[in-house]
Amino acid sequence: MKPIKLCLVAGFASTSVLANQGPPQWSPGFGGDISILAGYTNTTSQFNTDNSVTADLDSNGESQSDGFVSPLGTISYTMEQADKQIYFGTSRSDVALGRFHVELGYRQRIPDNGQISISYVPGLLSSDTWEDPFVTNSPRTETDSTIKGVRLQYDRILGSNFSVELSGGKQEIDSEKSGQTLTSEQQALLEREGDILFTQLSYLKPINREQIFRTAVSYTRLAADGDAMANDTYGAEVGIIQMLPSSSLALTFSYDLADFDETNPVFNERQKDNRWGVFLAYEYQEPFGWENWGLVSLAGYNESNSNIDFYDEDALLISAGINYKF
Repeated sequence: MKPIKLCLVAGFASTSVLANQGPPQWSPGFGGDISILAGYTNTTSQFNTDNSVTADLDSNGESQSDGFVSPLGTISYTMEQADKQIYFGTSRSDVALGRFHVELGYRQRIPDNGQISISYVPGLLSSDTWEDPFVTNSPRTETDSTIKGVRLQYDRILGSNFSVELSGGKQEIDSEKSGQTLTSEQQALLEREGDILFTQLSYLKPINREQIFRTAVSYTRLAADGDAMANDTYGAEVGIIQMLPSSSLALTFSYDLADFDETNPVFNERQKDNRWGVFLAYEYQEPFGWENWGLVSLAGYNESNSNIDFYDEDALLISAGINYKF
């Protein structure tokens, strides 16, 4: 489902959200954080829907280049006491971590003990994939993939530098026809719909007034209907944020190991992926003296190396945009 490309497009990342040593102050009433990002991506993947015909299943597909313009942001309403907030949209902090979705949620601040958030992800944003990715020498048919679920987050647990997230949901494919030329038993192994569980523990530590260190570990379980698609993914992130006089710079490295449950009947191998990425993000605050405005940019690269060549992917992103907070 083109996870690398999606994370890169999502990762334009205002570093100021991660750079804040404490949560920003809320003001009663409506507020927002709106961004527009333009950029260029180059991806190599069998799941590029611009490349509908593949001659064989022994390679990772052809390279595709695209330009894009993408609006992102969140609208919120803060209660009179300024400790409770309802919000809708795509938060900049999630975008900075490569998690791209629209959610409706509620946040509650606990004095000196952090912040608790609960939200619903309705699956408004879909990604394109193939009904049957394994068709050769004929055009493959596109379909939509969506994820719906709920999230529970506790930031700065009991006032500490630790945060935790627990999310659960369901991955849905509008038209699942993987492995049409195989037996019904083999097709059942390739079904991609299923339940998703995501957990993450993160740690944010100021090194000094200008530098902040962030690290995180995560576990994801995709309990797909097809055992060959079900997998456990173990992840780690390490990042450093540098504050400058009127700007901020962040460098983040990530690594994931995905281990699948059963042998894929198309390739007669059990899939295992090693995925890594690097992001360099920059924000310049109040350009030309424009209050509440910011210029943002990102260069990023992600790569997935699989023991099955068909699932190898890589993606490059170069982007720039503008952000407005009110």
